Amino acid sequence: MRPCYCILLLCFLLTAGFVSANDNTQYQITSQDDSLRGEVKKNVILYLNDFSAPDTDNLAYWEKLVKRQVSQALQALGYYDSKINLTIDNSSVETKITIDIAMGYPIVIRQSNYQVVGSGASFKPFVTQRNSYPLVVGSKLDHGSYQAAKTAMMDIARAYGFFDAKWLKHEVAVDLDNQTANIELSFDTGSRYQFGSINIAQAHASNDIIHAMAPFHTGDNFTSSAIANYNIALNQSRYFTSVQAIPALPNPITKRIDINVTAVNRPRNIVEVSAGFTSDLGERGRLKWVKPWINRYGHSLESEIKLNQQEQSVTNNYKVPHGDPNLDYTNYVLGWRHTSNFNDTSNRYRKYSLQWQRHQQITDQWKRILLLKYEREKDDTQSATRTHIIPGFSYIRERRIGGITPNWGDRQFIQVEVSDKAWGSQSSFYKLSLRSNWLRQFNKTHQILLKLDAGYISASDINDVPISMRFFAGGDNNLRAYDYNSISPLDSDNKSRGALTQLLGTIEYSYPVKDKWRLAIFHDVGTIGDKFLEDKYSDAGIGIRWETPVGLVRLDFAKGLQSSDIPRFDKPFNISFAIGLDL
Repeated sequence: MRPCYCILLLCFLLTAGFVSANDNTQYQITSQDDSLRGEVKKNVILYLNDFSAPDTDNLAYWEKLVKRQVSQALQALGYYDSKINLTIDNSSVETKITIDIAMGYPIVIRQSNYQVVGSGASFKPFVTQRNSYPLVVGSKLDHGSYQAAKTAMMDIARAYGFFDAKWLKHEVAVDLDNQTANIELSFDTGSRYQFGSINIAQAHASNDIIHAMAPFHTGDNFTSSAIANYNIALNQSRYFTSVQAIPALPNPITKRIDINVTAVNRPRNIVEVSAGFTSDLGERGRLKWVKPWINRYGHSLESEIKLNQQEQSVTNNYKVPHGDPNLDYTNYVLGWRHTSNFNDTSNRYRKYSLQWQRHQQITDQWKRILLLKYEREKDDTQSATRTHIIPGFSYIRERRIGGITPNWGDRQFIQVEVSDKAWGSQSSFYKLSLRSNWLRQFNKTHQILLKLDAGYISASDINDVPISMRFFAGGDNNLRAYDYNSISPLDSDNKSRGALTQLLGTIEYSYPVKDKWRLAIFHDVGTIGDKFLEDKYSDAGIGIRWETPVGLVRLDFAKGLQSSDIPRFDKPFNISFAIGLDL
């Protein structure tokens, strides 16, 4: 029996009531007794699609074929007692064939027996699928639903490793005299297979790492989702130019499935050079050197130089995995950073830092980072040098759907950092940062982005806090009408010197106006000062979103809503340009 649920593809034909066989032939579907229902009519149209034009040399035989085709379309949905009449009109250039259908009564299920046996009979996915079986006693016979139920059980079996599963019995007996049907289904799940060994195609320096990234062990129950996650992890590790994990054929004797991995390592040295422009930082350039493999334990080194009008930085990151390099690793980071006096801010400094960062995936969704920082910062505006030892921790959860241009996602971030004279810091303070961003899409069109960014620093004086740890606002990702990092309390020279508290929020709505293009409206609000709700800022504007292979390109036009005696804060207007969605 041909499937009948692709019929939605031809919905547009229903309103016209006909389907074209070719350029000179039309089938018109009618029902003089008004019994033909929409779903059945769609299925008849589907079955007649691309059917041949009338054979004038053997018209009787052709009419028989058409009636058989229409009967099959009706029987697929349970109508076995239909009456079909054909009328052919050759009076014009275009042949018009009218098919009048009286549907009759549908076949009703009198008896429906559905058994699931085998070692997986009580396995929840099988039980759930069995309980959702629609063809119960008293319901209308639908061969599409019958076939879909059978297919769903086999799909579950393959997804969860029941590779010996089979249908012991699958019968539909139709009693035309009584307009009833009996259904007999018996499904044997067979035994569930387990994961076998991981076999790597060639001797590889990365054998240990490849094994460590597997989300399963030998003897675990097989799932296709584990294989999918394994391939994702291998490709996200950045160790390989190409890598693939493929299940071997099931072994019916051992009831195990080996996994075959083929991998090609990335080059020993990779150099990347890039240049660009953002409205926040102006022209910028980057030079990056990566050694993906240093030894067989998967250690790697990444060095990066960044140059722009706002800052210049050099960062060296040595990564040591402790298992899965995507989920469990330590970073040793050595860095230097210099910022210039930019956008009327007093945040010109030089900083040298050494960091220890311990990254661990503590649940399926949450990641924890333990950190210890040694920082030496020279404040060029006050000719002061501060040294701090700062332990801390952070928790991060990030989810997204849609790749580099997501249409659904959220990101939660919590971080605590502490400095104290008791362990050698020059001053005592602690810093709390909270961020919560949400992107949701409705009806595949409407997108809403909500962002909240809160922060608090407890210190006896703002000068006890390094400039690099103070709060500044403004720029492409918050309060877009204001220049980058220009918002904070002012010093005696009317320049932003950083704040101890901040609370920022954004609501943005976007709607598609063309393929890959969206129009957005937004409203940003915020307060930033040495006390909460001390100074308030807000703006509103419109923006353009363009989905590209390199990410979401954002162009925003924002207007400040607050008046101020300071010109740069007096209802400013700003155009911002950035690439990527800030989740």
